[in-house]
Amino acid sequence: MSVLDIPLRKALQLFYARRALRRSILKDDIRLDRKKEAGGTRSRGGDFYLPFWSDVKKHISGDGELADLTTDRIASNENYKRLYPLLKEGVLELLSAKLRWSNEPVEIIPQSVHGILRIENLGGTVRIRDALHARVREKYTRVVYPYFSEEPALPEEGGRLGLWAMQQALEGLDPNDMRIIDPLRRTFFSPETTSLQGTEEAIFNDKYRSLIDEWERLRLE
Repeated sequence: MSVLDIPLRKALQLFYARRALRRSILKDDIRLDRKKEAGGTRSRGGDFYLPFWSDVKKHISGDGELADLTTDRIASNENYKRLYPLLKEGVLELLSAKLRWSNEPVEIIPQSVHGILRIENLGGTVRIRDALHARVREKYTRVVYPYFSEEPALPEEGGRLGLWAMQQALEGLDPNDMRIIDPLRRTFFSPETTSLQGTEEAIFNDKYRSLIDEWERLRLE
């Protein structure tokens, strides 16, 4: 039941994907669900982006250079050859030009940030996993969640929805510390640059309801 228990980044992708891509992703998920129900496994072989995100954390904390780490990843798996260099360049530009961490000592807090947003009226759960939690010179912290999808780009509204979801799910953390990055477009969203308008919950619920409705229709086909 992937749509009813979905990572935030995938929810955001499906909210804004063109119709053909959205249907293709949903149909693929339905096939995997049925395979699991028949006694098989639902796994696609792991999160394609997880090794890259792990290397980003090493780079920020000074435990390696992202360029070298990316080269090593590609040498170990040719499937990374096309996208990882693009993601690397995007992250490096964000860190040096926009997130302003280039000359600041940064400590990666050992515990990654995880949270759950339950949409009770729709019976859905949106998950945030492995957000980067960084402390900069003991002056401030940042909680950074990546949006990796090639298509579509995350629009301004999507950035607001993502920030709202993070603020609801990540209890005990300062809402102003939340960030969403879109490395492929070299953009990021924060409460300062992308102010919430108070309509995010209603928009998120409407889009999520539409997604569930389409998923249920496709299951019947």
